Amino acid sequence: MIKYFSSLFYSSLEKLKVKWIILMNPKADIKRGVRIDLSTKISLGSNRLVLGENVYLRSTKKGYHAGMPFSTTILIDKDGAECEIGNNCRINGCYIHTQKKIKIGENTVIASGTNIIDSNGHEIYSTNRTVGRDEPEEISIGANVWIGLNAIILKGTTIGMNSIVSAGSVVKGNFPKNSLIQGNPAKIIKTLEIE
Repeated sequence: MIKYFSSLFYSSLEKLKVKWIILMNPKADIKRGVRIDLSTKISLGSNRLVLGENVYLRSTKKGYHAGMPFSTTILIDKDGAECEIGNNCRINGCYIHTQKKIKIGENTVIASGTNIIDSNGHEIYSTNRTVGRDEPEEISIGANVWIGLNAIILKGTTIGMNSIVSAGSVVKGNFPKNSLIQGNPAKIIKTLEIE
């Protein structure tokens, strides 16, 4: 009985968190069925966030099949930046930092420890690494993509639909649909036969 009421209480708090995000930012577009674990961190200022139907931003380790080194975090911290996550996506302990635009297609699953960052953070040509920022470039992840544990998706990357990014891969560049992507730097090692 206690387990039932604690589950009900936790579910109510998750729903309250979704409503709070909507109230705090008129540019947040949260569709029905979205679930956000309480320890998930979202910071968007006045920027745009779209969470499609039945998106799950997961941050709790319970029931997850692998380690989860950190809670899911979405940081949209440059004016005019936006992040869009399509219907039915499951984001598990992932760090998403948007300074321009990150778009994730529907039915995509992202494993824990993954970093998706559309900026290098620092300029390449610099005589003082402590000042200045590089220019961000959009990231586009297609529908029905699976990104494995601890992958890093860098700025300017496009991953086509139905692709898989192997665990631990460092991904930069353009990858067509149905790609099995692996390595550091990541390369296509196989084309998947998916219609």
